[in-house]
Amino acid sequence: MVAEEPDVQIHYTRIFNFSERRVSLRMEVTGEDAVSVPMGRVDVVEMSSNNGKSSCRCTLTELQTGQQQRIVLRLKDADQKEKECEKVFSFFRSVLSIPEKKPLDGGFSSTRGAHRSDTNG
Repeated sequence: MVAEEPDVQIHYTRIFNFSERRVSLRMEVTGEDAVSVPMGRVDVVEMSSNNGKSSCRCTLTELQTGQQQRIVLRLKDADQKEKECEKVFSFFRSVLSIPEKKPLDGGFSSTRGAHRSDTNG
């Protein structure tokens, strides 16, 4: 999302709590002044499923304003996964003031699961 912004770097921290089936992602943005600014946090809790389909309850928090959104992600197949991921990407685009891009931020690819803390590349 910020590949075209050479002076912007995103750093994130993932926190796993396996006993509560929770994952949290906290994002900070470093601009040209090299100061890290907390921007957003996503808290994901896996919901129990009776039908074997994965669902997660997410709280999306904009750290500068404290505003929160609560969404449910249902991940029954690849098409549904792409649709549900758009909800989270929309939140990050909003927090970072990035215009919406189509297709979904480059679409899904074999590198999608790769985790990098710098986005210059």
